[in-house]
Parts: sequence; C-alpha cells; structure tokens
Amino acid sequence: MGVKIWAAVSGLALLLAAAGGGYYAYKTLDSRTETDIVISGKDEGRVVTRRSKVDLPGAGGEVVVKEEVSSGTEDLAISKEEAAKIEMPFAAEYFAQRLSDDEAIVSRQIYKGITEREETIYIKNDVVGSADICELIVMVVTGSPEIDYIDTNYSVQVDSDGYASAIFMNYTRSADDSEIRNMLTEQTIDRILAGMEPDWTDFRKYKYIHDALVNNCFYYESDGDCYTAYGCLVGGNAVCEGYSKALMLVCDRAGIPCLPVIGQGVNEDGSVQGHIWNKVMLDGEWYASDITWDDPVFESAENYLRYDYFSVTDEEMTRNHVQDENRFISEPVCTATKCDYYRYYGYFAETVDDADDAFSNAVRDAMANGEEYARIKCSDRECFDATLNWVFGDGTGNEELFDMIKQGVSDNPGFGYKTSGYSVINNAVTYNISIRLKK
Repeated sequence: MGVKIWAAVSGLALLLAAAGGGYYAYKTLDSRTETDIVISGKDEGRVVTRRSKVDLPGAGGEVVVKEEVSSGTEDLAISKEEAAKIEMPFAAEYFAQRLSDDEAIVSRQIYKGITEREETIYIKNDVVGSADICELIVMVVTGSPEIDYIDTNYSVQVDSDGYASAIFMNYTRSADDSEIRNMLTEQTIDRILAGMEPDWTDFRKYKYIHDALVNNCFYYESDGDCYTAYGCLVGGNAVCEGYSKALMLVCDRAGIPCLPVIGQGVNEDGSVQGHIWNKVMLDGEWYASDITWDDPVFESAENYLRYDYFSVTDEEMTRNHVQDENRFISEPVCTATKCDYYRYYGYFAETVDDADDAFSNAVRDAMANGEEYARIKCSDRECFDATLNWVFGDGTGNEELFDMIKQGVSDNPGFGYKTSGYSVINNAVTYNISIRLKK
C-alpha cells in the first residue's frame, strides 16, 4: 500500500500591540498668562494606536506521514474556462488574476469549496506545493471578507511528489447562521451608503466611509466576532482584521476598489506584531490606508479621529508597517499623493514657511464645520520639527495661530469656540501636527 503525506496545520492568532508611530505628544498652550500654561516635562496625555489582532489560517505546521486513505484525485481537475465561472470577491479576484492559470484555478477551487462548506476540498494536482498551500489559502480568505466561518485548524493532503491535492476544512458556523449575519451586515452597509450622494468623488466617498467606520466602531478584543466585518459593522467592536474586512465590503458596494494588506505593525520599541491594513483606489490611483490606526486610543480626549493613515504612499506606510511576503499576493504600488488628505484640502506644508497657510486653511475649515481639531501635515522631519517649534512659540503658543482662532470665533459665533488656548498633538512618524480647539 502506498502512503500519502498529510500536513496538519494549526492556525496561530497573532497579537499586535502597535504604537502607530509611537506615543504622541499632547500639550496644552494658553494665551493668557504664563502661570496658566499647562506644560510640564512630561506629556499631559498620549495617543496610543489601537492594539491590533490577526486571526488567519496558519502559514506553517507539522508534516505527518499517514497511510493512504483515498485514491488519486486526477479526475477532479477542471479547465480554465470552468474555473472562470467561479466568481470571487474583488480582492481575491484581483490577486488571482496575477497568478498562473493553474494557480488561479486552485484559488477558485478553494473559494468554491469554502463557500459551499465542503469538508474535503479537492484541488488540481501538481500545482501548489505543500510549502505554499497555506499562503494560497490566506490569499483566498483575506481577499474574501465575507468568509468568517472557517476554523484556523485544518489539514492538507499532500501527494508523494509534495503537491497539495486536498484540503480538509472545519467550519465554525452554519450556512443559516452566516446568512443571517450577512443580512444584518448588508443592512448596516445600506444605512452607511444611504448618506452618500452618487455624484461624489472617490475621495469624498472614501472619507465618508472612513469616518463612518471609525466613528461607529470601538477597538475591542472580545470574542471571535472582533475579527469579522460583522463585528465591526453590526456589533460595533473589532480589531484590525474586522476593520479591514468591513472597509473592503463597504468600499465594494460603493464602487471603490479595496485590497487587504497582511503584515506587521512596528511598535515604538522596534518590536513587530501581526496587523492588517488596506490599499484603496481613488480616482484611478492606489493609496495605502489603515483605518484601525486612524482610530486611536486617546487618553486626553474622547472620539478622536485622525487622518494620518487615510491615503498615503507606500514609503509613508512602511515607516511603521511591514508587509508579509506571500507569493500569491501581488499588491499595487502606491506613489500617488493627489488624494492625500492633507494635500487635498490644502493642509500640507512643504517647508515651515508654508505652515502659516496650511494652518490658516485647517483652522478656518475646522471652525466653519464646528470641528474640534485643525490638522496639517509636513513634508519631512526637518519641516515637522521647525513647524512644531513654530506652533509652540516661546511656550505660550503662537500669536499667528491665536489670531486665526480669534478670526474663526468671529466668523462662527454659534459653535462656542474659545480664544483662550489650544492643545497640540503630533505624530513624529507621519509628520502630522494637530491643534485641539477649545470649546
């Protein structure tokens, strides 16, 4: 009797305690008298990026040799044309189109098997080796945000040549339960999209989606739902995987291409832990985006929302994000800056000399809209350091900023702004500086 090699794969949940650029300086400046200034040698508060957790099928495992229990599966191969009839979600389809024909066929077989809850998923022979099959499963699952019901423990049947020929899946939820959850998820997406206008630009649509998810979801590591789009959209609690999947579903409905990015977040001390973020296409160009890190824990203010990771380049994101290597996932390159939040609104400072105009625009718009924060972004560390000194002034604040605030109070008397001071929040990794306006 022949033997087959079986790979028993155990999924591993990866925990991320990411600083998202480290602790943020938070200081208060007052325009009245020096004795009223609340500044000390340590930060008055801090911003800490949400702890992020990833719960994906494992990419490693122990190979166990067992006696053959089933005959070959050569007759189960399907043609490229047959496989093309298996429709996958946008992200999984995007990745599959960049694979070889045979690898794309296997990815569709895996997707079809999972969505039909097959316990044994037979795949085309002699295509994917035992060392790579887990990465292909990760591609299919992360590219299909509605799949939230597979167990991270599964087995892979490997033939004598080392190729995967079948996957033995376990499922954590019935099809009926998933149907109910999907219905509730879609109803929530309907409510979100009801607030959008069809003639909005991609940028405006994406900002609306970004703000809706951040404002209506609390970062919380609870039960398994925190890893799902359902947890983010319906339950209102999620970790990075839930945020990312929810973003993919809403963007898909809104007509905005959105992909997942699997990798590591880099903490302030240099340690790295598992994380998931996204890439979105706005007006025909790709941008990196991390809505989990735009929803930080802010100890000195509630409901703080930021745009530090809203639509940035790969260079900016890789300062504290490291993408995992997966040969089945080919991500688009992000170099565009047109839809960078700060450049788009005129809140970008190329040099410290531009900070005046950038803050003037930011303060004017924030106060006209009744918002609590005016934010700008600097081009590099030199500009950031110089602008931060400009904001702090001599320790009592910047007179030009106070004049902007006074003008805003005069122009917008109904919002209850005060001219007595402002607080400063800064991100030394993304070169963002925000002032918190007093009410």
